[in-house]
Amino acid sequence: MEGTRLDSGGSRNVEQTKQCLRLIRDIAERGEASWNPEHVGYALQELTQVLLERTGTEDRVFEPVPAGELGDLSKLIEELEFVNACSQSMAVYDRH
Repeated sequence: MEGTRLDSGGSRNVEQTKQCLRLIRDIAERGEASWNPEHVGYALQELTQVLLERTGTEDRVFEPVPAGELGDLSKLIEELEFVNACSQSMAVYDRH
């Protein structure tokens, strides 16, 4: 929230949350721009899988919470970086 001060742990979560969102954006944009239906599906399926694994459930329950209250996002960032790297290599093939 605007004007709310966060401790160092909360600030770290905010930055990690932004990093996760940037990676999701990059993966989604790459999938959306692809002409290959398999690559489009891959981007969506992998993002969905990573996000479902993060929640530990298949039920989709979205409860907005401040970024500072999110748990450790290190594993999510690792997984998103992996999917991001895989989708980058696919984009090279799409251009040819």
